[in-house]
Amino acid sequence: MKTRNEIVADFGVDPDSLPDQRGLRSWAFEPYLELHHQTACAALSPLLNDLRDHWMQGHQRKPNPEKQDNFVSCLRVILLNLIRVRTVDAGLTVGISSSKGALQTEVRYRPGFMSVHYHLNALKLLQQRGLVWMAKAGHQQEDFSETSRYALTEAACDLLPVSDLAAQDFSIGRRDEVIRLKDTNRRLTRYPDTPETRTMRANLLRLNDLLEGIDISTTRPANLLSDFDDEYSGETRGLCRVFNNGSFDQGGRFYGGWWQYAKKHLRPFITIDGQPTIEADFKGLHPAILFAKNDLPIPPDPYAFVPGITKNHALRRHAKTTFLALLNAGKGGTTEPRDFDSDTHGMTAGEFRQIVESAFPMLPGIFGTGIGLQLQREDSDLAEQIMLHFADKGVPVLPVHDSFIITAQHKDELVKVMKAVFYDTYNQIPTITLTSPT
Repeated sequence: MKTRNEIVADFGVDPDSLPDQRGLRSWAFEPYLELHHQTACAALSPLLNDLRDHWMQGHQRKPNPEKQDNFVSCLRVILLNLIRVRTVDAGLTVGISSSKGALQTEVRYRPGFMSVHYHLNALKLLQQRGLVWMAKAGHQQEDFSETSRYALTEAACDLLPVSDLAAQDFSIGRRDEVIRLKDTNRRLTRYPDTPETRTMRANLLRLNDLLEGIDISTTRPANLLSDFDDEYSGETRGLCRVFNNGSFDQGGRFYGGWWQYAKKHLRPFITIDGQPTIEADFKGLHPAILFAKNDLPIPPDPYAFVPGITKNHALRRHAKTTFLALLNAGKGGTTEPRDFDSDTHGMTAGEFRQIVESAFPMLPGIFGTGIGLQLQREDSDLAEQIMLHFADKGVPVLPVHDSFIITAQHKDELVKVMKAVFYDTYNQIPTITLTSPT
């Protein structure tokens, strides 16, 4: 790969001056966003009061103080979301829903002040006053939807204390609801509480209590754009469990911790209360579970049945993503492997997908049934047991779905517990891999 100086010499162009080719990036709207910068908060208050007064002019009867506070809180959290992304990158936007139906089903997952009516009117007023603009309209397709994306106007950037702030001045407060259910369109939806959901919630609140009392950092500065996945939308440590397709039998994995969105190269730099950490990973967890449930011995590398991958890291990565996609896919199949270099591998992506499908005759009927989400419920229950074991001892564990980050001094115990929890459920011992600090 050419160096920056070589590119400048060859083309007479500084690569830093080239336009951003990533397309319009967006962070998710965070209703529990908070700002911890006293000067900036003080500067924001007069604008919020002015917007409140303008809003009240449209009412024949003056709203009571509680309603005024609720509306101002909606204005504030929308502006905080937009200010925060501006401090990270001027090209970032925020996805903010303006669909009454979608917002109504998400009431359970928002702060009490954020009614559908106040949220929509706050967003509308901010646009009318020239502070916020819609960078991209939302749209709904048969199998894909995208929320409208918004950004601050330049006038708002001049008016608000944007230049005085950094992303570190913001935090995400404790969410009121940590058990989250999505419908078949992947939208948050309502559900009635049961003894099961109450138990899961109590366990998770206990784990979050432990996480809130520790410092989770990195030994080197992290770049919010290059060191994190596109799903990253700010630092938070509070976890939630997310279930899918309107069923508590599907999904259930733990989400929310910022470390889960850190790319693999950054995770070895993570520290807990200043202590170095290790990451322990179930090797090929879903195929391992399937082998165990079919009374077959778990191979050291469950993906090794795919020909040609043992010495080819790129091909092994494609084998893993394709296998998991086939587990999650219904009858329509999957487009994995994506970004497949046919010239390098000597076959098309479709041909490789067929090789993966044919490599597991000992596990009949596992592909094209959507069983992957059921397996996620099983692996998330394993994760809960592992984390609760350490919570009993006051030891925090950071989950990354099928792997766990813990201070290095607890490495041996973590491996032992992971194996024991898996054995208690499936009567076999899985392979555990370790990643140590860089």
